[in-house]
Amino acid sequence: MPFDPYDWSKIKLEGFIKKIDKIKDDGLITSPGDIWSIKKFFVLDYCISGFVPIFRKYFENWYYIDTHCGTGLIDFGEKELQNERFPGSPLVSAFNAHDNHFSKYYFSDEEKDTIDTLKKRLEKLKDEISDCSYELSIRDFSKTVEFVKQFEGWNGFFIVIDPIGFKEIKWELMQSLLKIKTADIFFTFMTHVIARHRSNAEDGNAFEESLTKFYGNKKWISYTEGIDLMELYKRQIGEFRKNVYDIPVYQLGKQITYHIIIATNSNGAGHIVESARKLTQVKTEMIDGGLKVVTGKRDDLTKWFS
Repeated sequence: MPFDPYDWSKIKLEGFIKKIDKIKDDGLITSPGDIWSIKKFFVLDYCISGFVPIFRKYFENWYYIDTHCGTGLIDFGEKELQNERFPGSPLVSAFNAHDNHFSKYYFSDEEKDTIDTLKKRLEKLKDEISDCSYELSIRDFSKTVEFVKQFEGWNGFFIVIDPIGFKEIKWELMQSLLKIKTADIFFTFMTHVIARHRSNAEDGNAFEESLTKFYGNKKWISYTEGIDLMELYKRQIGEFRKNVYDIPVYQLGKQITYHIIIATNSNGAGHIVESARKLTQVKTEMIDGGLKVVTGKRDDLTKWFS
């Protein structure tokens, strides 16, 4: 049956809201996010459900690595949704464990309060995620890269790199992960932020230094637009992966806030990503309306996804 991104998104939106009912009002800290973040988590959910059967076919072990896991819940800036929450990447992956589990889940973040909060939420949701064997660690990105390298061998990896910014994602670290040929990468490329840094970059200043460390070279100097800077990064990743895809995530209208870059050596996984790209048809405005219906702010879901 052809994949219908609208029906799929309706089901997922309602399902995720129901699954976090136990923790929605727990009073613990949340991670920053917004309506457009939901699109990213939809794509993540879709890829996990498609990639895991491929991992299972070829590897004895397949690991989920979340380098910037957050607290498990995001909040929203809009006043109408200020008391609402949505699951972040660790919960999206954990909720998938019943049908599409990894051998083990490694959640890491550099903030202790963040890890402590996620731990409490996972414990409270243990009945929902009984098939999820996980380990939580306080680690920055560089230390997580070192940690992953010790598993090299014939193991599969699904590595989610979803930072708030980009400065800690130095190219030498990304390249180290890309050298693991059995690792699939799911990376949030902060297009809008990187383009803004590019506009402020001048010879010798901090913006130039951070971009040069991010790209590992100064090729970025030839580009000024966000889309071109993203394509340059894709080409660099493409030196290590057969298949590199990008999925734009729009803030509102035609404003791109970031791109999800997905890199894999698996042709089968590539077909999954091609299908996931259909989720771009579900506009941010539709998700906004749908969330307000599901949370009781509005009363007609159909018109928001039509």
